[in-house]
Order: sequence, then structure tokens, then C-alpha cells
Amino acid sequence: MKKIIFLSLAIAFTGIFVCTISHAQREVELYNPAGVRADGVYVDKLLKKTMNELGKRRPPLAGDFPDGRIEKVKIESDLFTEVNDLFYGRGWTDGLPIVPPTRERVEEMLRGTDLSSDFLITAVDPMMGQATVEKIAVNAVMAGCRPEYMPVLLAATEAIMDPSFNLRGMATTTNPDIPMLIVSGPLVRQLGINSGTNALGRGWRANATISRALHLIIQNVGGSWPGVTDMSCLGQPGEFAMMVGENSEANPWEPFHMELGHRKAANVVTVIGAEGTHNILGIGQGPEGYLKLVADHMAGMDRAARSVMLLIIAQDTAKMLAGHGWTREKIRQFISQNGKMPFWKYKERFLDTGMARMLGGVPSWVFETKDPNAFIPVPFVEQFLILVSGGPGEKSMLIPGWAGSKAVSREIRLPGHWLELLSGKTKVQ
Repeated sequence: MKKIIFLSLAIAFTGIFVCTISHAQREVELYNPAGVRADGVYVDKLLKKTMNELGKRRPPLAGDFPDGRIEKVKIESDLFTEVNDLFYGRGWTDGLPIVPPTRERVEEMLRGTDLSSDFLITAVDPMMGQATVEKIAVNAVMAGCRPEYMPVLLAATEAIMDPSFNLRGMATTTNPDIPMLIVSGPLVRQLGINSGTNALGRGWRANATISRALHLIIQNVGGSWPGVTDMSCLGQPGEFAMMVGENSEANPWEPFHMELGHRKAANVVTVIGAEGTHNILGIGQGPEGYLKLVADHMAGMDRAARSVMLLIIAQDTAKMLAGHGWTREKIRQFISQNGKMPFWKYKERFLDTGMARMLGGVPSWVFETKDPNAFIPVPFVEQFLILVSGGPGEKSMLIPGWAGSKAVSREIRLPGHWLELLSGKTKVQ
């Protein structure tokens, strides 16, 4: 289509020439990121019905789109701005700008896998939209991913729907828990996943976009919408992105994923239902002093039991512990023996409130305790994971997991043309 240009010149007293340009309308093909259930119904249509019943008016254009994988959209002037406004109105963004999922971009993203585009990875809670390879690729484009990130994202999408992860509970609870990603293995270095300084912070495309894409999949394909199905009271910043790599060079122990049953050379993604982050300053502490500090932090939290607790140890502290003969298992045992609370206080905090029985995970002998001065371990932890990540320094971070979820890991399957992808022979968006 030819551009029709109308040129008008006006000379003001400033001597400035004014040029007005008008462009003709054009059409672009955009892939639909919304989930479709096994019965052929879009999750958005069901969510729109719920919104009407609840009197909700946000997002304003919820469910307002034609059925079909690809939609032809008329663009008046700027593709980026108009698509972002449209998708935001439909509830398909996380509030930040997205990359328009054009046909060319989605086809390029699909080069990151050798699975067919209609291959079903899983159905995603809470509304059970079908996460086909194509739907995953569409949301990956929107998040800003590169094609070589697809294997991690495919494995992570499969992992979150393991029954023991309990995504449905996590996606609908009033708690602020979110799926956090941990990548371990050679892929951390190959993809440029940050595992050093500022490992959980900004600045690394892989960390930010892979995690963001997973959250968009849960939102768009799974139908986890704030105020409609996602009832988190406060939420948390990790809903945008929360991913970290294992620092294999600084790790003095076996790879993180070996504790989860994987072979040493594997590339693995692990998901945990992260409640938030809790910084621990261990400067000047020896091994026992540092670990007692960790135990005190854990005992001061609000739960009698945790299905998952993640301790991220920065490289200097990991080196110090290993240098004194501390293994991961020895660390876990020491912390569990030193994180305790007198029964009178435990009873007041967890038994009288009903928290211990409601959330589970507390052994029966605790409820039978009579001595007010007896010491009770806090919290009882089913999965206590220890990861080495981050840059130089004596900091650590506790990340408590949601009570209804366990950590789940999946080995990352690489496509047959993986080396070609890494060599940069695919287009860069």
C-alpha cells in the first residue's frame, strides 16, 4: 500500500518549517496469547462471565477478541503503541510493555524447539488453558525472550503443573507466593543466566524474560487474573520475574540438581512457590555463628511448618563453610537443631491460633507437649534446599516456600539443532 503524504508548509515568525505527514492504515497479523481449554472455550470468555457476576470492570476489553490463533489488526500509526494498548485492555500484559507477537516473531521463536507447534505440553491452572508449544512461544515473544530460551520455558511450564507443585492453589491463594525458577547445569553459562553479582536483580535478559514469560503463561493461558481468580492480598514484585542460576564455579558441593535426583551433567530447571526474600547479613561470623543466625531467622517467621525452604548462600560464605568441612546435609541438621522456640510461646503463636493444624506439617507429638519450657523446632521443613549463587560477599537469602507446594524439577531437553541456535544463526528480534 502506497503511503499518501500530505505536506503543508507554514512559516512562522520563528522561521520554522512545519511538515505534517499522514500514513495510510495497515494490517498486521498477531498471534492470540490466550488459553483455550480442551472443550474449545477460551479461558477469557469464562473469566469475563465471572467478572460480570462480580461486577468487575477490569480489564475493560476482557474476552473482546475474535476466536482463532491469529488475528488481523488494523494499525493506524505505531505498531508497538497500538498493540500494547490493545493487549493491555484485554488483560494480556503484566502492566509492562510487551513485544507484539507478530507472525514473523512467533515463527522465529518456534525455532527454539524441534517440537511441533501444536504439541501439548500441559494444561495450565487455574482455568486449564492448553499450553501448546505455539501458545508458549507467543507469550515468550511478548516477554522479550530469545528462541534459545524456549527449552527452559517448555520444561518450566511442564514443571509447574506437577501435582505436588499445586499451581492451582498458588494461583488463587490470598498469599503472595509465585513460581520462582532456578536453573542449574552448563546451560547457565551458555544462555548467559546470571548466577553472580545481583543474581536475583535486574540487568540480565535471560533471567528477566524467561521468568516473565512463565508468569504471562500462567496469566494468559492459565487464566490467573488479579481480582478474578488470583486473590493475593498484596502480591509481590516477583510476579514480574524471579529467576536465578546456580553459580557452579563458586559451588563447593555437588550441583544443586543432584539433590533432586538428576545426573551431574544435566541441565535442570527447578520451580518453587516463593513467598518472598529474607536477607541475612553474616559478616564476621564463623560457621556455627552464621548457621545459628540462619536458624534464628527461620524461627522468627510466621509458620510452624514449611514444605519448602530455600537458602541461597553467596560465594564467600559457601567457601567459608566448605573450608570448615560443612556439607549441605550437615548444615540442614545443625539449623534444624538450633532453630527452636519454647513451647509456651509456640502454643501462643501456632496452637492457640489454629495455624499449626490448619496448614499441617507439624508432628503429632507437638500437640501432646505439656512442658511450657520444652523447646520445639521452628519451622518443621520437608524440603530444605541449599543453593550457591550470587557474587562476592557474606550475604545469604532465605526464601520460604508456600505451605501447599513442593519444589519440582525437570531436566531441560535441548533440540537437535541446539548448536546452531547458540551460534547465532537464528534471527534476533
